[in-house]
Amino acid sequence: MKKRYALVGTGGRAEFFYGAIVKDFQETSELVAICDINQTRMNFTNGLLVNKYEYNAVPTYKADQFEEMIRKEKPDYVIVTSVDRTHHTYIIKAMELGCDVISEKPMTVDEEKCQEILDTIKRTGRQLRVTFNYRYAPHNTKIRELIMDGTIGDVHSVHFEWLLNTEHGAD
Repeated sequence: MKKRYALVGTGGRAEFFYGAIVKDFQETSELVAICDINQTRMNFTNGLLVNKYEYNAVPTYKADQFEEMIRKEKPDYVIVTSVDRTHHTYIIKAMELGCDVISEKPMTVDEEKCQEILDTIKRTGRQLRVTFNYRYAPHNTKIRELIMDGTIGDVHSVHFEWLLNTEHGAD
């Protein structure tokens, strides 16, 4: 039986998740719904699902319909890729409604909300995974590929001093 996923937040970080579900993990997983404050973004996401991934369009729910989405679509997991300040709201509510959660980092924005999430995990017994999917961004994937294929030779060290200098305005 396939694991059912619902996604909340269809902005820039979302495609790394739903693209993998419908392409790489289609044998074991299915995307059952998306949720966002912006219908245009959800329509764009459904367009990508259909045209880029050859998947079916999925039901869309506005943010104030999040609980309805969970009750109606019955996902096993909720993926949270909304703006950081809303992560705790969706994580807690999804767990209270019986779902495990995968959230893009950061888990939340302050200590108090973090404690609320930890208390909810303890109270509900649900699981939370906090991810950093940027490592799978196309340019990072290409760098890994070049290293693993030996294209650039053996890598013995990497220096990031140049990055520190550019971030602080130095040339």
